[in-house]
Amino acid sequence: MRPSGAGRVLGFVRMEPRRQPPYKAPMRSFSALLGASCLLLIAPATLAQYGPPPGYVPPIGSQVFDISAFAGYQLNGDVATNGGNLNIGDAPAFGVALDYRLHSLGSLELMWEYTKPDASFSSFTSLYPSTGRFGAGSHYFQIGGMTVQRIGRLEPFIGLTIGALLLVPEAIPQAGGGSVNVSDSWRFATTLMLGTKVWLTPNAGLRFEARMLVPVVFNSGGYYYGAGGAGMAATGGVPALQFAFTGGLVFGK
Repeated sequence: MRPSGAGRVLGFVRMEPRRQPPYKAPMRSFSALLGASCLLLIAPATLAQYGPPPGYVPPIGSQVFDISAFAGYQLNGDVATNGGNLNIGDAPAFGVALDYRLHSLGSLELMWEYTKPDASFSSFTSLYPSTGRFGAGSHYFQIGGMTVQRIGRLEPFIGLTIGALLLVPEAIPQAGGGSVNVSDSWRFATTLMLGTKVWLTPNAGLRFEARMLVPVVFNSGGYYYGAGGAGMAATGGVPALQFAFTGGLVFGK
């Protein structure tokens, strides 16, 4: 059927406008918002299944270094000589240690320790007079390595250091009266340590240690050469062993 004249405009057919469906956007937005809210509520519970257990301590491998301040008591052995005995008493000791992590199982340590026991000399002959008691301070300056192993909050370690011992004695009182001033002296020394660190937090904890300190006194030395080569030789001895038992605080970064 041809369209009527009313449907023509200048020879063209007039088209009726297409009707749009009802607008339903608000319902669709509400559904999306409800779904997102459900995901936010469910996500924490889901992620908690894969989180760290209660009491978890981050691994110490992330720490580059730690520093310890310690104090305790040191047992000092007596020194026997040809003319008598040097009696050295036990005394408190304190110091600082800096451990730099080179590997997950190894560290470099710098250590300083100070103690000041009382000492006296008991003579066997008239050639060497006996003395009264005097302060015999000593500073240990050491560098060395230590092997460590992390076991939960514990970090046991064992290590060896070498370095110097600075002896700083006070004026020595003579048995017959008067006193003698002696100069400070440097000695070679080494130490062997065994202990553990207890990490209360990832960056702070306690340090417990037993350390054997070994001063070495060189008696003589010489230089030799010949057809087989050349070299130096020295003789020395350990006058006495010392044992320090200390504890303190450790802070890591």
